[in-house]
Amino acid sequence: MAYITSTDLGTYLLAKGFVTTALSGADQTRLLNTAIGEWEKLVGVTPFQAVSSLKVFDVRDIQADRRGYILDLSVPLSAAPTLVKSGVMTGYAGQTLNQYDDWLLPDYTAPYNQLIFRTKPSFRLEITAPWGYMSSANIGDLVNDAIFALASARVVEEQAGAQGNQTKIKTGLVEVTLDDPVPLLRKRAME
Repeated sequence: MAYITSTDLGTYLLAKGFVTTALSGADQTRLLNTAIGEWEKLVGVTPFQAVSSLKVFDVRDIQADRRGYILDLSVPLSAAPTLVKSGVMTGYAGQTLNQYDDWLLPDYTAPYNQLIFRTKPSFRLEITAPWGYMSSANIGDLVNDAIFALASARVVEEQAGAQGNQTKIKTGLVEVTLDDPVPLLRKRAME
C-alpha cells in the first residue's frame, strides 16, 4: 500500500470540481507533497513505512499494571519487533529480550501501541521494528481520503486569494458568496 499518485490527485480535483482545468504535473506533485507533509505532521507518523529502524526508549517511561510492565509507544508498530535489547551502553551490547519469554504484544492486531514486559528492563531499551501503521487496504483508503481532503483544502485556499479568505466571486454584474469548505475538508482529514 502506498500514497496516491500525483496523477490520481489531479484527476480527483478535476472530477470533484475543485479545479476547472487540468493541473500541470508540477502543480499536481506540489499539491500532493504538501498534503502528505501536512497529514504526516498532523498524525505524527509515516503510515506506510516498511523498513525496520531502531528507536531508543528510557525505561522510566515504563509503567506497571496488572498485565506487567507497559511501554506506551508514541509511534505504533506495524508488526512485531525484530530485536529488543535492554541495558545497552558503551562497551556493553546489552541483553537481548525474547518475545513471549521477556515481552509480549497486546492481544489485538497491528498497529501495536504498546509492548508488555514480564520484568522491568534495564536502563536503556532499544527496539528495532517496522514503525508506522500496517499497510492494509482499509488503512490505505482512509489515509488517501485524508490526502484528497487536505489537497482539496489547499486548492480552495489558493483559489480564494493570497490570504485564502475570499469567499466572494464577482463575474460581470453577478457576485456569488461561497461557503468556506476549507475547515470542513481539514476536519474530514483529521477524522
